Amino acid sequence: MRAPSTGLLLAAAVLTAAAATVAAAPAFAAETAKVVTGAPSGPGGASTATCPAGTHLTGGGYRLQPDAAGPVRANGPTADATGWSAQAERGSVVAFAVCETED
Repeated sequence: MRAPSTGLLLAAAVLTAAAATVAAAPAFAAETAKVVTGAPSGPGGASTATCPAGTHLTGGGYRLQPDAAGPVRANGPTADATGWSAQAERGSVVAFAVCETED
């Protein structure tokens, strides 16, 4: 009977080490998205949607109300990046924020 070649032993050792590395990889928590809506603004005012505690902002947007006319003056994350703010030039707007939390 012949002894196994060194190449086969090395390949077996590499595969065993790779399997141990995969098994030791950390599990990542799933994120859950939640859309938060701000209060409708007054005419020409701003609406802000703020993410609840324990979540982080991932995006946002706005919806113009039927009385809105003209362009949107502002649309983006708040200065502290905890929410989304929007402002119509004339009329009302509602901002929304997309917030995620890790489960």
